[in-house]
Amino acid sequence: MRWMPGSSALNQALGPVMGAALAVACTVSLAQDSRSPIHVHRVATGNVEGLKNAIGLSVEACRAAKKLPAGPVQLPSDTYLGKLAVVEAEEYFDGPNHATFHTVRRVAADPASSNCQLMLFIERSAWSGQFCGNATQGSSTSVNKLLDYAQPEPPKVTVNNVAAPRAGCGKKPQVYDITGLPTEDAGGASCVWDSDVIAKDLRKAGVAAQGHKKGSPEADFCLYARQPIYVHNGHHELVVLKSSGSTEGDVLDQLLGENTAYLNDRLVGFTDGTPIPPDRFGAIAVRNFLAQPAKTPLGDNR
Repeated sequence: MRWMPGSSALNQALGPVMGAALAVACTVSLAQDSRSPIHVHRVATGNVEGLKNAIGLSVEACRAAKKLPAGPVQLPSDTYLGKLAVVEAEEYFDGPNHATFHTVRRVAADPASSNCQLMLFIERSAWSGQFCGNATQGSSTSVNKLLDYAQPEPPKVTVNNVAAPRAGCGKKPQVYDITGLPTEDAGGASCVWDSDVIAKDLRKAGVAAQGHKKGSPEADFCLYARQPIYVHNGHHELVVLKSSGSTEGDVLDQLLGENTAYLNDRLVGFTDGTPIPPDRFGAIAVRNFLAQPAKTPLGDNR
């Protein structure tokens, strides 16, 4: 899982953790370039009570900005909020090609509405191209900027071409040693926890270390057991099937309901060996993904 630079708080929070884990847990054995095409689709839902609280706060902020009277807020149903994919990611690997499409969703009062109508706001980011060659990256206006009730920004899309090689390209790649580690079903494929890999390497070095602990607040990532790292020309990406991190007692999660989603995504779609359409790895795929609406009505889904 690679969270795109500048895409969201999720990337800022988890990207350094994963990078550090990769550096710590690699063994000295070398990896051959990966050949099997892989598609991973993950989603994460939020803390329903926290999401409801955040929606109420957004309505209050909108009404205050428009000098509207206070009053009750008609919230979406618990069923709707419980199924809402607050965070969603699709990732594709195929030889030298890689693509990731990331989405964040939030229900909030619309600054453009005269009566602070609730809408579903959507933020997107994407990276698509070659691991060690040309690529296209882009992002849409962040949800936070769309919902600045004092001065909301209009929806816009930024797209850039990236030509510089990515880190590790041309170097001898290394692999995770998962021999003897426990695996679990991620929902269609087996995975092994990153912390277990790290703990194993530390123990080999004579350092006492504990692996994955269920219910821990520490961010952890369950890697595809058959191929934890996808490699091409020395560059490697972690193949993450799900993540974990307890938010029990997290005040911010209780207030806004989103931290749970940032730490607990699950696998909803997975293929290994199924051909991936070549256009998934081009600029058009990025532009089409980002061109989707930045907000949509809740409609009958409330």
